[in-house]
Amino acid sequence: MAEPGNTTVTWAERMELLKDSAQQRVLNSPMPTEAMAQLINDGKADALGRFEGSPVRYMDRWWRADEPGWVALDEAASAQLDLHAERYRAATAAVGAPPKAAAELEEMSSASAEAGAA
Repeated sequence: MAEPGNTTVTWAERMELLKDSAQQRVLNSPMPTEAMAQLINDGKADALGRFEGSPVRYMDRWWRADEPGWVALDEAASAQLDLHAERYRAATAAVGAPPKAAAELEEMSSASAEAGAA
């Protein structure tokens, strides 16, 4: 019979605790720029956009570039950025017109300009 207060931890629980501990160490330490670039190239991390300083989503957190490397935002800031990221992606998707539509818009604007000149 087990003594009161003495609990047995299973291997699965130990592995989960180790995983959580390792994840916290990663989230609390700056990540080298080269390491983040490799994660993005491997498809394991996603940059919000293709602009300098774009935040990157990795390990369920957003990361920002900083002097020592990439730094993970806290949970609250990451949740807030999730909302902004959703709006940013929707806005950039709406702006990107297919080439055919862009050509049609160009034709319409040149026709309007010719009609105004006549």
